[in-house]
Amino acid sequence: MALEAAAAAAEAEERRLSDEDEMLFEDIAREVARLGFSECLDAEAEEGRRQGEEEESEEPADGLLPLPMLLVHPSSQHRYLYGPPQPPVLPPRMLPPPPFSPPAYGMPGDPKLLDDWRFGSDHRGRYQGPALQSFRGGGSVPPRATWPRAPPDDAAYAPCPGRGGAAAANTQLAEACVQYLCRNEQQVLDTLFGGRPEAAGTIAQLIIKQAVHLIESSHGTRLLGLVLERCSDGLQESIVDSITREHKRFFKICAARSDEVVGMIRSCRCERSLQHLRNAITPWMTPSIMDRLVTWDSSRLKVLQAFVQCVPDPYFAEFIFDAIATKCLALVIHPHGLSLLQSCLEHAEWTARDNIFSEVACCSTDLAQHRFGNYIVQDVLKQKNPEHLAIIASRFRHNYVKLSKQRYSSNVVETCLEVFDDRERFAIVDELVWFPRFRDLVTDEFANYVISRALTTCRAPLRHRLATAILTLPHVNRRHPHCLRMFNTLSLLGYRD
Repeated sequence: MALEAAAAAAEAEERRLSDEDEMLFEDIAREVARLGFSECLDAEAEEGRRQGEEEESEEPADGLLPLPMLLVHPSSQHRYLYGPPQPPVLPPRMLPPPPFSPPAYGMPGDPKLLDDWRFGSDHRGRYQGPALQSFRGGGSVPPRATWPRAPPDDAAYAPCPGRGGAAAANTQLAEACVQYLCRNEQQVLDTLFGGRPEAAGTIAQLIIKQAVHLIESSHGTRLLGLVLERCSDGLQESIVDSITREHKRFFKICAARSDEVVGMIRSCRCERSLQHLRNAITPWMTPSIMDRLVTWDSSRLKVLQAFVQCVPDPYFAEFIFDAIATKCLALVIHPHGLSLLQSCLEHAEWTARDNIFSEVACCSTDLAQHRFGNYIVQDVLKQKNPEHLAIIASRFRHNYVKLSKQRYSSNVVETCLEVFDDRERFAIVDELVWFPRFRDLVTDEFANYVISRALTTCRAPLRHRLATAILTLPHVNRRHPHCLRMFNTLSLLGYRD
């Protein structure tokens, strides 16, 4: 009985739905008759037959959609009158990948990033992109010819397992952004510094986001340098923060792109930007990394030197001064290390500078004979600090003959003759004159410069003793190339045979 009742209820429901459908189609037929749609079609068909071609029917009045003339009663299996039936809902794993289609404008893969990008009308005809349209609702888009090529459909939606696939996708997107910015360099600069605020903000956010990739790219460093030179302090701080946020990556960037990093440091004008650089450089001051820097890492030493030269106050680089004071002996024998050390001496406070000078003075004998170390010893001598001069004089005593015959240390001995007092000058001249082979010193390639400088710096009694020792030497060829300077000096001072 229950089954019969259910079947009767279902039959009644089907009859009700059929009656409603018949009433609906009757209403549609009355509407068609009211509008005279059939008569219009018959008239147009007759006219088409006379002209030998068919023409389309006119739009219905009152904005109603055109209705089909042949009305088909929908069955229970076909109830989609105005479109195809909906496809079955598949589980997520069975859905096919959507076809690749680049965004209307902006960067591929990030259509919302450049939604507000607009170029001014002064770019009409200058670039490949279309100019700003004059009609209502018109807009300009970046040139499609400059977009990076879109990957094929199967590569665009290829599965990327694990973190490696996501990292590769991010790298490809970053490279595409960098290429786009570099190819439209002038447009980017014009929009950033002279465009609408919304467009300029969008470009600024894109540059901040891709700052690391720009400085790592050989093509993007030019654009980044131009932006850093002309941008505001706030944008500059954000760019520097983006580059120095990951300390390990910044450490690698300084090795590969040291010149670009130096340019970025020299363009910093605000204290906040220098603070970000300071935080990124502080981990380098560990003993192990400092040993590596002073041994062979010239690139990062150049970065440290640029930072020291640009700090507004010594306290900004105090951590560098403290680390260098313990490594100054290794730095002075390195070409870039010597430049860094000299920069530190110029910008450091008196306490840090005194510590470095004391270390140099204690090892002045070995440093004076080095190719680069002799310069820092001369700098210490020119400071004329009595304590440092006393230390150097004690180290050089009984070694003046050896130092005078060496190429680099002979310059240091000449500086000593200029800055020392008469007592120390007497010690230098006395050691040279009492040398058993003094004649060899007179004709020596480097020692003759020391003797000539002693003749011009010493006072009369000491100078007279040195001149007498030179003129009384037997068998000295005055036309010898290494003696010409010395005997010319004697002639100017009035000493003759």
